[in-house]
Amino acid sequence: MSPAHVLEPTFRRLKRKLMEGAWPPGEKLEALRLADEFGVSMTPVRDCLNRLVGERLVEMKPGEGYRVPHMREQALRDMLDLNAALLAYAVEVRGTHPLSTNPERPITDHADRIAALFETIASLAGNAVLCETVRSLSERLHLVRNLDLLAFPEGAREIGEMEERLMKGQPGLRSRIVDYHSRRRDEAPSLIRLLA
Repeated sequence: MSPAHVLEPTFRRLKRKLMEGAWPPGEKLEALRLADEFGVSMTPVRDCLNRLVGERLVEMKPGEGYRVPHMREQALRDMLDLNAALLAYAVEVRGTHPLSTNPERPITDHADRIAALFETIASLAGNAVLCETVRSLSERLHLVRNLDLLAFPEGAREIGEMEERLMKGQPGLRSRIVDYHSRRRDEAPSLIRLLA
């Protein structure tokens, strides 16, 4: 295993590049090339790639190596359905759990804004596993969410309305979450085409 002072920055950098679409779906991720690019040895890069396989941000096939996964239409629908169900549940069971925001996570794009909102909503449930699942889904959906405004020009307004309802404790947040996800589920073919 690589030392943490090399592994963690390499992991964060590689993960962010994957989430931002630095490489097209299906592209082979060669550890030696990435090690040269990042200025580290191959061992931490391989460790990072294996960890990213576990997070389903990278695919690994014996004899073929590591590749950027393709987003499939059904997988997109499944992730949207799961995310909607988890967030709706968090709103339903909202009790005395304080809102948990993640100030160390920079919001640099539309996808980060969506992730921050949904992770905050997930925190309402007071369930660490639910929060981690929503965070993982956000990472896997990051690239699609950055294309969201092309398919849904009103997407920023939708997110703003959910943010306002959440912060002010207004009713209707659950229905907004369900509508948001249903609309994107219905447009899954268009979103997949935008990824290509």
